[in-house]
Amino acid sequence: IWVLPGGEADVKPLINTYLGNGIMMNRAIGAIGKTAGVNSFGMFYQWGRKDPFTPATSTAASGYIGGKDTQLYNATGNPINTKSSDGIGGEWIAVSSAANNITVLTNTPSTFYGPTVPIASTGNISNDWWNPTIKTLYDPCPAGYRVPPYNTYANFPTPSWSANINNGMPWNNSFFPASGLRYHPDGKFYNVGSSGYTWMSTPSSATYGYYLGFGSGAVYPNYASYRSHGFPVRCICE
Repeated sequence: IWVLPGGEADVKPLINTYLGNGIMMNRAIGAIGKTAGVNSFGMFYQWGRKDPFTPATSTAASGYIGGKDTQLYNATGNPINTKSSDGIGGEWIAVSSAANNITVLTNTPSTFYGPTVPIASTGNISNDWWNPTIKTLYDPCPAGYRVPPYNTYANFPTPSWSANINNGMPWNNSFFPASGLRYHPDGKFYNVGSSGYTWMSTPSSATYGYYLGFGSGAVYPNYASYRSHGFPVRCICE
């Protein structure tokens, strides 16, 4: 459950004309801001999973991030060790290439599975995995919302900017930050500050899912890549 300082008024969704009379949240899941900057970076999800991974707290012009991961704390309020040099490791996150199923994934929420683990294979779409037509059990969006399906971002504009911390794309009275991704082989941050990504709920192949991707001078509204990447999620109203 994500709670923001302004309560319900602060998370009031925006009407998006590309969906007719549809409604989309005005920020990615977990973001504490909705304008340019790291506060608009939402949590990262591997396709089909309900449990998130944290965003970066700084940006890099290209390549693996050199800044710090988000600081986490245990139940008693003490900081948990996070690895600052490459955005992965420490006490809170592990990386595994082991085969997985829904039981393994839900029992290991802090394990990042890669590099090409077929999370929720195309032949096994059920209420346990993300689905383009219905809200599923492990859809990370709050009640009344779901991960958007293929072609949601068909009218997303082509960016024309260069990389810096404030980069992102305004669209339909909302802001899409260049929050980068957690790379599928190892969970490290990549392209933070220079590119943005967000998942859709539609599978592309046994190991790929569709997503929106954008960067300087380019936009890919229906691109596909490994489901084991970590991307943000922007929810739409059911």
